Amino acid sequence: MNIGLLGFGTVGTGVYEIINKRKDFFRSLIGKDLNINKVLVKDTTKDRNINISKDKLIDNPYFILDDPNIDIVIEAIGGTAEAYAYIKHALTTGKHVITANKAVVAKHMKELMDLANKNKKAFLYEASVGGGVPIIKPLKQQVTLNDIEEIKSILNGTSNFILSKMIREDLEFTDALHIAQELGYAEADPTDDIEGYDVRRKLAILSTIAFKREVKEEYIHCRGIRTIKSVDTKVIKELGYTVKLLAKASFKSNKYYLSVEPSLLPDDSFYAKVENANNLISIIGNDIGELKFYGQGAGKFPTANAVVSDVLDILYNNYQNYGIDEGTYKLCNNTDLVKDRYYVRLSPKHTLSDYVLKVVKEEKIADKIIKTGDHIIFTTGNIELKKINSFINNVKESIKDEFYAAIQ
Repeated sequence: MNIGLLGFGTVGTGVYEIINKRKDFFRSLIGKDLNINKVLVKDTTKDRNINISKDKLIDNPYFILDDPNIDIVIEAIGGTAEAYAYIKHALTTGKHVITANKAVVAKHMKELMDLANKNKKAFLYEASVGGGVPIIKPLKQQVTLNDIEEIKSILNGTSNFILSKMIREDLEFTDALHIAQELGYAEADPTDDIEGYDVRRKLAILSTIAFKREVKEEYIHCRGIRTIKSVDTKVIKELGYTVKLLAKASFKSNKYYLSVEPSLLPDDSFYAKVENANNLISIIGNDIGELKFYGQGAGKFPTANAVVSDVLDILYNNYQNYGIDEGTYKLCNNTDLVKDRYYVRLSPKHTLSDYVLKVVKEEKIADKIIKTGDHIIFTTGNIELKKINSFINNVKESIKDEFYAAIQ
């Protein structure tokens, strides 16, 4: 069984090392050799800190994609346009495909699944959500037995690390982000992580499987963590809470509610104890109840391990590309289905502080009001998001751009 590996970065080298290290075990397990016999790299002459024959390195992806001796293609180059083109080409030419590329899976999931089904090949992507946390395969199994009612998850190690540092050490967001970048938790451009886009892609993938409907990224209400300040984390701690970037999807009354946003959680909750790069994914089925999946959501070997688990499913012929229902359905992104409690900070100019405080009291949506410095902070009872948004817009309109509002 021959594998072509597209990309030899963090994930690609991890996959290569795991397969080489356990080659004898795989042979005894499945009765055949498992070979990575071609690896796509940008520079075949580069010195690499890994034991690999130079003969395996190629710089033309079609030496893998069009090779009739290659059975499985593992895409590990990242990006979107090229990765999508290579995955589609490989499936079209009758190869099994494995990827960790959440951006491609979230955007093209239905098309690639349909293509894999047409050619009777596997399209597997366990590592695209949760890194080393096994969630895709268990979720596929559960949707055959259960109607999935809810998904609730912490799915991004970068944002989780930043929020943990802010809560524990009273740091400002920019300081915590800088530490995350120095330690390798955050990229030089952290936009996808801190604005919630990375989590939104992962939630789109999970929701598509769970609800058997094509869920696009743009369906999902999304807010990141950039607006959170140390004044917020201090007050949140005093209230007995912590804050996490949560991905939530639920199904009620034949409608779907999907969101990615910072959420307050009691200090003693299971989610509050998820630290650094760890992920927690909870699913609720009508018969099974709640299942929780916890583990490392990123890293070389956890992610590579998920890729290799997909390889084993192909070797055992233990895969199924589930179809996506094209029937009519209605998505509800933000208002009607879910009521929640909200944390709101208003930071008006000093001269307008009394006026804003008066408006907050008159609206009668606050169950607790805190005045600290130039900030007016309040929490609400269970109300609809559209009511909070309407309040913020009304205040903005009345005093124009004289304050900054943050909602958690």
